[in-house]
Amino acid sequence: MKHKLWLTFAVILVLAATAHFMVRSAEDKVTDQMLSQANRFAIPADWKLIDEIVRPERFMCISTNPCPSMSRRWETGKELTDNVTAVVSGVGVEMTADGPSKRQPNVIGNSTICLFTGKDGEFNYWLSVASPGPGEPQKVGLNIRARTL
Repeated sequence: MKHKLWLTFAVILVLAATAHFMVRSAEDKVTDQMLSQANRFAIPADWKLIDEIVRPERFMCISTNPCPSMSRRWETGKELTDNVTAVVSGVGVEMTADGPSKRQPNVIGNSTICLFTGKDGEFNYWLSVASPGPGEPQKVGLNIRARTL
C-alpha cells in the first residue's frame, strides 16, 4: 500500500513538473516573439537607452499591465525631424502617425510631438516622440502590449 502511495505521488510530481516546464516554454516563446518584434524597429545607434521594462508572458497575469508587454525609452541627444518614419519603416506592421513629427511653435513645456501606432494579430505598438522644450534633445518611447479581446 505504501509503495502505491509513493508511486502515485512520484507520478503526480513528474506530471506537475512536466506541465510547469511546458507552460514556461510556451510563455518564453511568446515573450521572445514580442522582443523580436521590438528589435525590428530601426533605432539609431547614437540614441541612448534610458529605460527598459519587460513584463513576460505568464499563465496567470495578476497586474494592471497586460503580459506580455514591454516599454523602452531613449534619449536621442538631438531634436528630431521627419526622419522618425525611418525608425518604423521596416517593422513589418503598418504604423500610422497622428501628425508630423514637429514641435508646434505655440507649445511650451514637455509635449508629445508625434505618436505612431500599429497592430498585428498579436500585439499593439506605440512609438512616441516627446520634446521637453524647444531646441532640447527629444525622447522616444516604444511600447508593445499583447492584444486583448
